[in-house]
Amino acid sequence: MFFEEKKRNFRTLFRFLLINFLLTIALSYQYILHSSGFSKLLSGFFIHVALISNFVPIYLLIALFLSLLFFLIANRKIVFTISVMTIFLLHILNFIDVSIFRIWRIHINSMVLNLVFTEGAEDSLHPGLATIVTLAAIMVGLLLLECILISRLHRKLSGKAISKKFIIIVSAAALIVVLADKLTFAVSDLYNRREVTRYSKVFPLYQPLTVKHFMARHFDFRVDREETLAFDRSYSGLDYPKELLQREEQDVYPNIIWILIDAWRYDMMTAELTPNIWEFSQKSILCTNHYSGGNASRFGVFSLFYGIYGYYWHQFLGERRSPVLIDELIHLGYDFKIISSTKLTNPEFRRTAFVKIPGAIVDNLEGGLAAEKDPLLTETFLTWLDTRDTTRPFFSFLFYDAPHGPYSYPPQFEKYTPANRNPNYITVGRKDVVSLKNSYRNAIAFDDFEVGKVLRALQEKGVLQNTVVVISGDHGEEFYESGFWGHTSAFSRQQTGVPLVLYIPGKAPGRIEYLTSHLDVVPTMFDLLGYTSDPCIYSQGHSLLNGQGHDFVVSTGWDNCSIIDQKNTLVFSFETYNLATFEVRDAEYRLVDDEDAVLKERRCNVMAVLKGFREFLK
Repeated sequence: MFFEEKKRNFRTLFRFLLINFLLTIALSYQYILHSSGFSKLLSGFFIHVALISNFVPIYLLIALFLSLLFFLIANRKIVFTISVMTIFLLHILNFIDVSIFRIWRIHINSMVLNLVFTEGAEDSLHPGLATIVTLAAIMVGLLLLECILISRLHRKLSGKAISKKFIIIVSAAALIVVLADKLTFAVSDLYNRREVTRYSKVFPLYQPLTVKHFMARHFDFRVDREETLAFDRSYSGLDYPKELLQREEQDVYPNIIWILIDAWRYDMMTAELTPNIWEFSQKSILCTNHYSGGNASRFGVFSLFYGIYGYYWHQFLGERRSPVLIDELIHLGYDFKIISSTKLTNPEFRRTAFVKIPGAIVDNLEGGLAAEKDPLLTETFLTWLDTRDTTRPFFSFLFYDAPHGPYSYPPQFEKYTPANRNPNYITVGRKDVVSLKNSYRNAIAFDDFEVGKVLRALQEKGVLQNTVVVISGDHGEEFYESGFWGHTSAFSRQQTGVPLVLYIPGKAPGRIEYLTSHLDVVPTMFDLLGYTSDPCIYSQGHSLLNGQGHDFVVSTGWDNCSIIDQKNTLVFSFETYNLATFEVRDAEYRLVDDEDAVLKERRCNVMAVLKGFREFLK
């Protein structure tokens, strides 16, 4: 009798979960409806199997959890109640997430949760009575539906056996769908089929399968010519730029040179440490309160070239979308030279910032570390400068790498001691701060020497008379000043604050002390090129020449983000799987005691960023 009752309960549970799984798929189909169109049969196939596959492991975990309860708890009503409440909660969360996705194209994350549950949420969200009543009605109706469903299933069908053949078919179908999803994504990623991989962020908790590194390592399989693979823009999910840019014709267009020094933080530009750049900054505009758009190279460089939040990196990489700055420079007839001391395949700048100009890239300099490559970078650029077509203006991007760990520089630049040029990253800690920070400073001094050679050559050759020069860093570097190490580990000033030197021919030198961001550089370039369009159609920054600062800046990482102002830094995750990440820190990056008070005060900023996450999505 006991085992027969258990069988009846499990039959009810199986049918109950199967029906609710189908209900979840039906509700979640809105993710597809609110995504942009599908360019090919393959992308349509993928997003549908991915929808089903995404919820298979979730329901499998729920099934295991409830099955365990059936074994441990004898009272059927208790277990059925827990089953109903579990599925009810899943449906409500799914409904809320779908609603959030429809409006903002993001999923439930720590930012959304804190926005909703912090005191004063109604002041910013204004849900309205109709929304509250509708949600309450849906919740009550859904709860009643689940109670009725499980009761009737048990009363009418629990006595009827479920054939093994049916169970095998359902299990096999689920397995086939999951395999189809993962293999389709893996192969598409391997062959850079972006009409498929661009959908990896559509479903909450979706986990893509990638095999690129495995195939390259074990089978030497690579797809190197990624820039030759086209993406059909008519099916793009991006709204970037929002309109065609307008400009006034100019008789002469300036050359543009951007010089980026990896991991160069805001307080590491001084007359002593970087004499060449410091001297150049005295005849330039110097931004003293400037922030990168990210705490890692991907997001810092992305924010510099695109002028928008690093949050968009994954979408732009998925579609291999070129920055509007490069598009317009191509249209204006610019010549290009992109030289990097580190490979531009990782991070994937060949597939983003420079996807339209692969022939202009030099990122295969000989040598091992930056101590050998950075001088070759300088030499390569100066040689090109002497041989280029002088009838055309040019854009050059020079990416020096020495201050990135392990802080590489020739022995003659070891000015700051004790230094450690070969750190053991397994055991590195606070005990190594002095020697590693000295090595970092030596590497910066080394790159200042190399940049100095470029600046002198520009002056001696007369190129500087019509050349706009930007010198900055992609992100900073920390040595436990706020309790963290390196970069990508926090959004402290040391990891996100960088120098910015802007030289404009004929422009008087000056200092900008208000809050500025990498997002401001592209609008500044367009301002200098005679463009009249409002920056809001292509950027979330504004020109550094209009005297307008920011109330706050945004800096992003792999799966988290920060909102930084003069007093506080709010750190949150924009991924559903990391809901616990939300921190409120002060100007010294220390956790504050009264988070709610700060959040309430900064709620408008949080809402503005949330809206900004979908500003350039269709």
